[in-house]
Amino acid sequence: MIIGLLAGTLGGAAMGREVIDFNHDDDNVTNTGQAIAAIDIAAFGDLAAFKASVDALVRDFRSSRRMPGIDRIYVPGERSQETRAARTRYGIPVAAALMRGLDQVASDLGIAKLV
Repeated sequence: MIIGLLAGTLGGAAMGREVIDFNHDDDNVTNTGQAIAAIDIAAFGDLAAFKASVDALVRDFRSSRRMPGIDRIYVPGERSQETRAARTRYGIPVAAALMRGLDQVASDLGIAKLV
């Protein structure tokens, strides 16, 4: 909730039920906020020990028993990495409403519409 408040509410972006999952909804314009923090892990302890602990945790997650119908357990960053690779190959989906708006701006300016 704290991250959501910092990323959403503080900057006037969507929060809670207003949030649109942009990974699964290419038709609606989102109002997504961001929160960024830079943390020096070494300031808290040994960096190698931290990395080893993270690796162990990821192994534990992946070896967990899955719910029926779940083929894979993702850790943070994996789905976005897959999305990035897919969008690099196939392009970035643009919501129809946004595309209509951009086409209108292009028309108003007398420039080519997006393809």
